[in-house]
Amino acid sequence: MVAMEQSFRGVERLTRDLSGCRRKLGIPRRVPDSTLAFLVARLDDEAGLRQVLVQDIKRAHRRKALEPVGVPIGVAAIDGKTIWCDRKQVDDPACQAMPQTERTYYRLHALHAVLTSASSQPCIDQMLVPAETNEMGALPAFLDQLTGAYGRTSLVEVVSMDAGMTSIENARKVTTCELRYVMAVKESQPTLLAEIARQCGWGAHKQVGHVCEARTPWEHYRGKRIRRELFRSSDIRGWPGWESAHQVWRVKQTTEDRDGTTEVENRYFITSLPWGRLTGQEILRLVRLHWGVENGCHWTMDVVLGEDAHPWCTKGRALRMLSWLRLLAYNAWRFLRDRYLRSSSSHTMPWDELRRLVRRALERPTAWQVDAIAEAATATL
Repeated sequence: MVAMEQSFRGVERLTRDLSGCRRKLGIPRRVPDSTLAFLVARLDDEAGLRQVLVQDIKRAHRRKALEPVGVPIGVAAIDGKTIWCDRKQVDDPACQAMPQTERTYYRLHALHAVLTSASSQPCIDQMLVPAETNEMGALPAFLDQLTGAYGRTSLVEVVSMDAGMTSIENARKVTTCELRYVMAVKESQPTLLAEIARQCGWGAHKQVGHVCEARTPWEHYRGKRIRRELFRSSDIRGWPGWESAHQVWRVKQTTEDRDGTTEVENRYFITSLPWGRLTGQEILRLVRLHWGVENGCHWTMDVVLGEDAHPWCTKGRALRMLSWLRLLAYNAWRFLRDRYLRSSSSHTMPWDELRRLVRRALERPTAWQVDAIAEAATATL
C-alpha cells in the first residue's frame, strides 16, 4: 500500500522486484497474491493495528512533526466515509443495509479524525459505525476513543464537525471530553440557524455581529475569484441547551465569474471557543481546514488507492483490517510528501513522483543508504 499498489496482484509483482531491502523487510522471495489474500482474510487484530497508528502519531507529535500551521491550536476534523459498498453482504457487525428502489446495497461506514491543523494532515483515529446506528449515534463512543488515546497530550484542542453531527447532546459530549467544538449549522437545526443568522445578519448595523471582522484576499480558482468574510457574535451565550457555546460565526463567501456574475453563500457555525482564543483571520483559516478531511484523506483513499472501488478481499474481517493498513500507508505518504521531502519554498510533490521515489527505495539495493528518501522512509515505515 505504501508503494500505492491497488491489488494483491500488484503487491505480488512488487515482492518479486524487491532487491536491496528484502532482508530489511523480511521478505525473502516473491509472495503469491493468493497467499496474501489467505493471510488477510484471517487477520482479526483491529486493536493491534489501531495501536500502531496511535503510536506512530504520538512519535510524530514528540518529534514536533505535527505542529499547527495557520492556527495556534490543534484541530481535528471528524467526518464519515464509506470504505466499502456492494450488493453482497459481508460478515461484519458494521455491515449496514441500504435499501434502494430496485435492490439492497450493503456498506461499511467509518468515522475518521484527521489532524487538519498539521501540514501533513494525518488520520489520527478511526471507528467503524455499528450497523444499528449512524454517524450521529456513533460520535460519543468515537470521542471517548479519541480522548482515551490522546487526552493526555496537547495534540488536539478543537474538533470540527459538519452539520450532520450538530446537536446539543454532541456539544455536551465534546465538552465532557474537555475539548472545544466548532459545528456547522444548517437547515437541520432551523431554530438555531435563524438565531445565528439574526445575530450575524446582513446590513450595516452597529451590532458587533453585523460588522465584517476579517476578510481574505481575492483568490483565483478555476477561472473564478473567491473571497471570504467573517461576521461573529457572542450573544449566543446562555442560549437554552447550548450553555457551552461562546460565539457564533457567519462566513460569507463571494464568488465572481469571468462574466461578472456574483454569487454569495453564507455558512454558519457555533463554537465553544472563547472570544479571544483566535483572531478573525485564524477563524477563517480554521473553517477552511475542516475540508482537509475530504480533500486530503478521503480523496487520497478513493483516487490514489481506489478504496471503495477495488476491495482487495471481502472474506472474514479483511475489509476492516485493510482499512487500517490504508490509513497507516496514507499517514506515511503524507509525512513523506508534506514534511520530509519538501522544502519551505517548494511545491507539494505530485503523487506520481512520490510513488516513483518509494518504489525506487524498495527496488534499488543502495536506495536505503544514499537516497534522500531513506531517512524519511525509515522514520515512517
